[in-house]
Amino acid sequence: MKRNALLTYLFSLCPGAGQMYQGYMKRGLSHILLFVIPIMLGSAFMPVLMALAAVVYMYSFFDSINLRAQILAYYKGIGDPLPADDFLVHLNLNEKDVEQMLRGKPKLIGWGCILLGAAGLYKSVVEPLLLSFVQLLPDSSLTWTLNRIVYSLPGIALGALFVVVGLWLLRGPKKPEDTLELYGGIDDEE
Repeated sequence: MKRNALLTYLFSLCPGAGQMYQGYMKRGLSHILLFVIPIMLGSAFMPVLMALAAVVYMYSFFDSINLRAQILAYYKGIGDPLPADDFLVHLNLNEKDVEQMLRGKPKLIGWGCILLGAAGLYKSVVEPLLLSFVQLLPDSSLTWTLNRIVYSLPGIALGALFVVVGLWLLRGPKKPEDTLELYGGIDDEE
């Protein structure tokens, strides 16, 4: 269905809305989530993650305009078939795939929950208490420095975690020569 060019442009200014206006709901929802998630994570943990939202914003805008051009070309009979409405990130998982993916991973999920819980507790309990104590100090550059440290702790912790996980991933799985065999004793079969 042909859509109004001005409305398509105006809806394209909001990530995902341009795609949804043209009837691509799954594609639009993907753009919205990819735009909002970095903002939420960036505001909670590491502000630099919010830069990803700007990239998604630009991609979403041009994707919406390009989608309109594809639709117009199709209706004029000069373009390829219309693209399917699909999510940008494909997780075609059935129950068996999810079970297999989670097998042996409860510790990883547990650590993720602990990290999210600790971050929430820090933001709601520890940070206000630390800032209250810092305010008791006389005005000086020490107060300013301590304020910056208190505000930066979650970002520092998350950054350190990313570095450690990245190094662990670069290291790869253990090679057979890296593993040690435990001494089992002497067999008494002689």
